[in-house]
This record gives sequence, C-alpha cells and structure tokens, in this order.
Amino acid sequence: MFENWKLLVVGAGVMGSGIAQLYACKGFQVALYDKFPEQLDRAKQLIANNMENLIKEGLATQEEAERTKTLISYETELEKCAPQADLVLESVFENADVKRETFAQLDKLCASDCILCSNTSASNIFEIAPVSHPERQIITHYFNPPFIMDLVEVVMGPKTSDETLDKVKSFLIRVGKEPAVLKEYIPGFIVNRIATAITREAGYMVTQGWVSAQDIDSAIRNTSGIRYAFEGPMALYDIVGWDLTTSVSVGVHKSLCNDTEIGNSLGKELVAKGELGLKSGKGVFDYAGVDPQQFMNERAAKIIKMVKAIKEL
Repeated sequence: MFENWKLLVVGAGVMGSGIAQLYACKGFQVALYDKFPEQLDRAKQLIANNMENLIKEGLATQEEAERTKTLISYETELEKCAPQADLVLESVFENADVKRETFAQLDKLCASDCILCSNTSASNIFEIAPVSHPERQIITHYFNPPFIMDLVEVVMGPKTSDETLDKVKSFLIRVGKEPAVLKEYIPGFIVNRIATAITREAGYMVTQGWVSAQDIDSAIRNTSGIRYAFEGPMALYDIVGWDLTTSVSVGVHKSLCNDTEIGNSLGKELVAKGELGLKSGKGVFDYAGVDPQQFMNERAAKIIKMVKAIKEL
C-alpha cells in the first residue's frame, strides 16, 4: 500500500532532518524542504553525521547510508515538490503564524488525497492552521532523535477521518514506529503533559528545600527509569494493586503542588537568571567546559544503547 509513497518534510531543522532521515532509511523517496538554502546545507551535514553514528552503533551499514543519501532531495521551492507528495510532515518553527502560512501553502499545492501531518509538540494545528480538507489533517508528534525513538503521538482533529487515522497508524507501524493515539487535541498530548506534571512537582520539591535536584534525578533514574522501560504507570499500578495505590495517594495528593501558573516555578527562576541549561552553560546543573555537541552525541549513543537493550526484553 505504501511502497510507492513520496514523502515531503517541510522544515529542515533537527526534527525535520531526522524525520527525513528516518523515512529515507526505510526506503522511501523524501523531499526535504526549507526556504533557507543554508538550513538545508546544515541538514545534509546533520543527516550524514547521524548516519555515521548509526553505523558505529551497528544500526546501519555503509550501503544503507549511501542509499539514504540518494533518497533525500533538498528543495527550496515548495511548488516543485508539494504536488507529488502522498504524505506531508510539517516540522516548521513552533509559531502560529508560521504554521498557518505553511498549511495555507500546502493546502493550495498538495493533491486532494494527500495526508497533511504536523509534528507540532504543542500547537492546536486544527484551530490555527485550518485546511480545506480537514479530514486529512492530523498531528504526528515524533521524539528526538526520530530515527531512534519509536513512539509517535498521533492526535486527531475534530474532523480527522477514521480512514486518515488508519492509514497513518498503518504507515507508522510499517516503518517500525509505535503510534499512541489521542482522540482529540489536549495541551501537551500524552508525554509532555505527564512530563510537565512530574517536572512541576520536582521543581516544587526543590524550591521548598525538601530535596536536591541531584537526588530527584537519582530517585527517578533508579526506580521509574528502570521499570518504565518495560511497563508503564498503569501496568505498574495493576501489579501493585489499585487498593494499595489509592490508599497511599490519599495522603500524597493533598501535599502535591497544584499551581496552574508558571509564575513561582523553578523554571521561571532559572530563566530570569539566564540559567537555561546546556545551551547557556548552566541550569539546575553546571555545564561549564562541556562541549554541547559532544554532550548530545554521547546522549544519543546512550539512547541507542537503551533502545537496543529494551528490544531484547
């Protein structure tokens, strides 16, 4: 069904490049579009570096890297590549005006049966960027690096058709992804919504002086970080027993942070001080003397090792 599909990725940043690489690795013809030629040059180099790392980790061969290179075309004219696309993956800057303009162009240029996907991590694309065929518009949110991380959050709009959902799910499964479906848009989707709740509580515990950031991370890494690789929180509670977990939660819930504003958060304090994390050299932790690219390469290598280990479970 999908063998002859031609894909278009709009936006050649880190995620767009990674998504293009993912599908080219799986044998699909991919057009990677960006209006800035210099961004396409960076994307080409990034993809080459990514493939080198995959070869080092035994996840790709030199022949596969060469084939991947030939399957990606780099485009600066949307009019040239959009009409041929069977599926579009929008991955432009997370800005409402940019998203709206991008989908307006795609709506005019793409074929009437083309599926329009957005890689947004936050935007309600169905409201800010409506299209003339809303039954074919859907969110597919990938995680970085998309050619390694298997999960894709699939979010339906109010008019997304079941046919579109079924095609997208089947396509993702075809390339080895694990789609998790949200039947309607909610802020944060699944992963970021839960992560926000965890980080809010973690930041609250730190600002209250109850625990250090180091011990928060240590506690999570050495418990949930291990278990969640093979069982999620719902399965864990099934194993422990909902009678016990419900009983324990009665006392805990009353003491949890329930802020609905970001105003007093640890994050706002850090931003006010310019301590943004790795990018600024300091966040909760100190990154003085750390080379960001080397750090990210080492992190990616760890992710690859974890994914390989999990697949053996």
